[in-house]
Amino acid sequence: MKFFAYGTLLKGMSRSGVLCRSRFMGHGFANGVLYDLGAYPAIGEGSEIVYGELYEIDEKKLREIDRIEGCYPEDKHHSLYMRKEADITLLDDGSKESAYTYFYNHDLDDYHRIVCGDYRRYTLEKLPDNQYNQWYIAYGSNMSSERLYGRIRETHEIKAGYMEGYRLMFNKKADKGGVYANIAYIGSGCRCPFAAYLISKEQLYQLDRYEGEPSHYVRIGLWFSDLKGESRIGHIYVANPDRLTHNHKPSDNYLKYIHTGYEEHGFDRKDLSNFVE
Repeated sequence: MKFFAYGTLLKGMSRSGVLCRSRFMGHGFANGVLYDLGAYPAIGEGSEIVYGELYEIDEKKLREIDRIEGCYPEDKHHSLYMRKEADITLLDDGSKESAYTYFYNHDLDDYHRIVCGDYRRYTLEKLPDNQYNQWYIAYGSNMSSERLYGRIRETHEIKAGYMEGYRLMFNKKADKGGVYANIAYIGSGCRCPFAAYLISKEQLYQLDRYEGEPSHYVRIGLWFSDLKGESRIGHIYVANPDRLTHNHKPSDNYLKYIHTGYEEHGFDRKDLSNFVE
């Protein structure tokens, strides 16, 4: 069976260990309204978008999560959350899956609404202003620091690594034809090079404008590890499913930035040939 996580069970969050042996299926979103309850979030009924992760779990794991969420299927009155089936749209290809997730079983009027719909992103954006405390994960043309600095000025620190299980795609439609970079979760055997830049929230919001967030790309929180094995949560832009097209080769000028970024951060530019055939 499938399960949609959107809060403390997400990778990198406080209860992520619960799902560490369950099969990760990718990133997606459900319809609802996300709220901050203090130590954890909750979904309420609604038509907004809530981002999260899709997993395949067994009956034993489902019962374990029921206990964690204070969900008693036969006793709704005493349940903190109620488990329901929801339609999940996968960011990779826009396909739909039905999965269990947990809706809050009490009134949410007095709680703060998480407008961005992404709990990991929200926790990062709550960090103090006027500091370099936001990691931005680049996998496309912004791997070229020259290109990135031309947009948001210089950054504080850079980490390089691979996103394990992800594949670099060129299937995000451009307004004037052509395609831009994107990522998709494929699973074992795939990995996508990245450069992560430590930037300020002001710089991050500047990037939102360049990336056309959220109508072109959506910005979500992602747990990542660098080449030294150090792990943290950062921001990454993934194509809005409404902007997806067939994977094909981008312009030579666009590829030049990625070639430059690969060389700059120690990746073999020949690896790109696997992604642009």
